[in-house]
Amino acid sequence: MKIVLILIITIFSYSFELKYKSFVSDFNQSVISENKKINYEGKIYVKDNLIYYHYTKPIEKKIWINKKIYVYEPDLEQVTIYKKSDNLFNLIKSAKKIAKNLYLKEYDNKKIYFKVENNLIKGIYYKDKVDNLVTIKFFNIEKKELNKTLFIPSYPDYVDIIYAN
Repeated sequence: MKIVLILIITIFSYSFELKYKSFVSDFNQSVISENKKINYEGKIYVKDNLIYYHYTKPIEKKIWINKKIYVYEPDLEQVTIYKKSDNLFNLIKSAKKIAKNLYLKEYDNKKIYFKVENNLIKGIYYKDKVDNLVTIKFFNIEKKELNKTLFIPSYPDYVDIIYAN
């Protein structure tokens, strides 16, 4: 889970110039483990270095990334708060172009592949710490001016709060 959160932070900070600084995109994420595959769907909202990631299927989950990372899981009635790496944006800029639309970044002993078309991130591919293949694909990317209040974590007062890291 932590590598996914880090990827969410980093996918829009590459050394190539991004087409949009503020946008919304649908996403599909799959995790393949041996003979099992889990699919997730949702939307991601990006404004500069602020990110709001909203999973809608198979269960709802909300992730806000600003000064920290907040993961709200309504079904569990909990929020997990992670510290955000200060050097992450600088590290990701060193990704290397390895093919026409493909970039590679080695991070946390993992090889992370980014598919880029027309200066838009279209996909992320990597194996997690337990050797699952994780694929995230972005589509229906729309340039959109977003209100910063969207990036402020919002969850009920009664949830359990867990501090990680």
